Amino acid sequence: MSEYVKLRKEPYVAFRSRVRSFFAREVVPHALEWERSKTLPLQLLKKCADEGLLGLSFPVEVGGHGKDFWHEVILAEELASAGALGWALSILVQTNGVAPLVYELGTPEQHMRVLKPAFRGEKYLALAATEAVSGSDIAAIETIAEKAGDQYILSGEKRYITNGSVAGDILVLARISGESGIWPLGLFLVSGNTKGLQRQRLDTIGFKSGDTAILSFNNCKIDQDGLVGKPGRGFVELLKGLQRERLIGAVALNQLARETIERTLAMLATRTRFGEPLIEKQVIRHRLAELSAEVEASRAFAYTACEGFESGESVDREVVMLKIVSYELCQRIIRECAHLWGGEAFLETHWMSHYYRDALAFTLIAGSAEIMRDLLAGMEQIQKK
Repeated sequence: MSEYVKLRKEPYVAFRSRVRSFFAREVVPHALEWERSKTLPLQLLKKCADEGLLGLSFPVEVGGHGKDFWHEVILAEELASAGALGWALSILVQTNGVAPLVYELGTPEQHMRVLKPAFRGEKYLALAATEAVSGSDIAAIETIAEKAGDQYILSGEKRYITNGSVAGDILVLARISGESGIWPLGLFLVSGNTKGLQRQRLDTIGFKSGDTAILSFNNCKIDQDGLVGKPGRGFVELLKGLQRERLIGAVALNQLARETIERTLAMLATRTRFGEPLIEKQVIRHRLAELSAEVEASRAFAYTACEGFESGESVDREVVMLKIVSYELCQRIIRECAHLWGGEAFLETHWMSHYYRDALAFTLIAGSAEIMRDLLAGMEQIQKK
């Protein structure tokens, strides 16, 4: 199955064509320079909004476009193909990580204050959950929100935060002091200009066209209307929100893997060794055929999960499986294709070297591979009972 049947029909085909043309014009010619200069192209957010690409599956009344989830799928695939993976991650975190949480849990006032300007391309959004010590163990975070009259006082530090140094609004997971319950955590909206907030962009080895930061909260005062959702529900709601981010990430990485194979096949057809094109070497042909088959299987699985997600079914188990399979498969395909490119892939100016270093983070973002395996094992035990 090379393409899910629904995506071969209008208006999806026309939408994909429009998105691809936009990225071909605004991203592809500049991706290498953004990588070299370690630049997040801030101006692109507004251009994406003007093109109607932000808030695709959100209602019109909150600034969205009222389309179905399959438009988000197409956007994720085309972002993966455009070449600037760091910036692509920034957009996907904004549209399928932070925005859904604010929409599902937020008040109408929070929708107007956060979502509408974000979908107009006026500001980036960030989700700050990870800490240096707790890592993927989100329940063990140490950032504290202490109740003080009609405000919360936020103190702590978050690390490895996508969009952290540029976000206009940050959704912060914090432990609520004095709150009862197993996981007394809450989600708080913090403006990027809040007094006491310090931000430092990290110099990462990959995602050079994106933004990753340390955020320090030094007695930041947050009004009560900054709490998103109910106190003590932050952990549960964040886990639900991460599932959508993981699913759309699997869609993007399947496309990235497919794109990598196609570009490698085109190169092999032009390289002659020992009197014939490299693509004619049986060991190479067979290996790429196997990789192509694995990508199509992963892609079909992801589309099935997307169909379930779109119809409101619980696909938690499938998403965790995809977080393991699709993310690791893309890593492996990039590694093996880099080998086929030879010394060229070792050049700083080559797109493959950028993919290779970016791929190191695939099994770290949105929950490590080890955490996902343990989570899946628990789900499997529950199903057997």
